[in-house]
Amino acid sequence: MKTRNIIAILATLPIVAGFTGCKSDEETEAKPAKEILIVEGGSIEFRGSETDKSVTINADCGWTVEYDQGTFDGKLTVQPLKGTGKGTLLITADENTSTSERTASITLTSDGGLKQRFTIRQTSGDPAMNVSKNTYNFDAIPSEAQLLTITSNTSWAIQIPSGVDWLHLSELSGGAGSEAIDITVDEIQTDADRSATFTIRYGSNSTEIEVNQKGKKNIELAVTPNELPYFAAQGGTQTIQVASNAAWRAFVPSSAQSWLRVEPSEGVGNGEVRVTVTENTNPQRERLSLVIIIAGSLSPKQGDVLVQQYAGEEQNSQREPDEGDNPDPTLSRKH
Repeated sequence: MKTRNIIAILATLPIVAGFTGCKSDEETEAKPAKEILIVEGGSIEFRGSETDKSVTINADCGWTVEYDQGTFDGKLTVQPLKGTGKGTLLITADENTSTSERTASITLTSDGGLKQRFTIRQTSGDPAMNVSKNTYNFDAIPSEAQLLTITSNTSWAIQIPSGVDWLHLSELSGGAGSEAIDITVDEIQTDADRSATFTIRYGSNSTEIEVNQKGKKNIELAVTPNELPYFAAQGGTQTIQVASNAAWRAFVPSSAQSWLRVEPSEGVGNGEVRVTVTENTNPQRERLSLVIIIAGSLSPKQGDVLVQQYAGEEQNSQREPDEGDNPDPTLSRKH
């Protein structure tokens, strides 16, 4: 019985061996894997201030690179343009100073025709501005304009403080790019220095420019006459001539402001001041005061002009008595 079982088992062995040894070449030969061509990280993004980026390629085959500049407008380069197996692409571009994002595309193609396409994005630059100088200095009599150059990646606007009417700019607003602006100032009319600061606003940021001007060194002032002829009691107007190379102002003491006034109260250079007095109704007292004219402030020059007016009762007697006039010594002109 045992002998029969052993014979049966032995009889089966050649059959199994036959099955094993009859596998076809197709079944035993290893098939090649599909090509691998992967860009690690997918799409590539870098900040506007970044100018280069490295990208790793994972491949087991040869590959070539083609790229579309997109909105980089010729400012993008990719190296190398071909390779085999694993490699690194170096993507370079200049700094994005615009306020818009830039995009481009890269296509990798394997030797077997497999394609991988991915996008490059460079974010917009933060609002930025450069100015040629932050401080400008002028003489009292400026000879020419000075140049301010603004380079910005966004629009901008200049704000001059209110009341600063002596400072002038050829442009008050602009956009991205470079802009040349002429700064001019009026001739200063006093011996005191002056300065102003204007603001350039761009986006949520700003920068300030300071403009300084020296005062005049030598202030000149002359007034004529130094004494006006007597005003009649009923009042009137007379004129003072002013000669100056600067700004001046005219005023009267507070004690005389009720009956004496000057127009204009200020001026620049040569001019005249009209002096007006009201009627003097006091028969017992003449009026007396000064018109004061001042030019400069650090080392001011001053001119005083005497103003006199007859008392009310003498408005028709404005001269010294001649011989032969009323000899009565009790009648005399009050001064």
